[in-house]
Amino acid sequence: MKRISFIVFINVILLISCTSGPVMTPTLTNTPQPALTATLVPPTLAPQFIDLKSGGFSLTVQRELVFDIDDYSINISDRQAELVISLNGRPYIGSSYTLDSFLNQYLTEMTSRGGSFRQSDPYEIIVDGVSGIAIDLSGTFLGDPIAGKVVTVSPGKDFIVFGIAMSNLSTHKNGWDESGRAIFEAIMASIKFKAEVKN
Repeated sequence: MKRISFIVFINVILLISCTSGPVMTPTLTNTPQPALTATLVPPTLAPQFIDLKSGGFSLTVQRELVFDIDDYSINISDRQAELVISLNGRPYIGSSYTLDSFLNQYLTEMTSRGGSFRQSDPYEIIVDGVSGIAIDLSGTFLGDPIAGKVVTVSPGKDFIVFGIAMSNLSTHKNGWDESGRAIFEAIMASIKFKAEVKN
């Protein structure tokens, strides 16, 4: 039952991220790999590099995670279906929104889709040298207890990158603190903005 509930949880996150176009799932190729030595990291353990064509950024994803992408967004989860991450890059009119108002609108949309959240005050984050804001969350989503973080950053006046990471705490009540937060922070630290969205 928890697995079905979390599949619904993932589908709602996908809807919220406003993805469009075909979903592509990366495939691994059977290319020959060099022999391993004590000092060589096995190639299968290296993070996967992902370049979002129109999303304005690239990032790396740990091999133990699964994901799907389109040109603008990436949705990531762990294999145990306890962590969901959604990151999106979109053109937007900077004069119409501040980072705070955009983030609040995003949270309002999530609340309307089954969330009840307690949130921290916004605080500054730095993504690829660009200042953004984040809010820590706790509460429930679709009836399940969650903890996580919402982020938004504008690398240029007409482009915004935003997203959410949430751990479903039904199985592991400390899942966000013990692993979810560190996984999300590693992904955020790997983000590189494309030159064409910086201005």
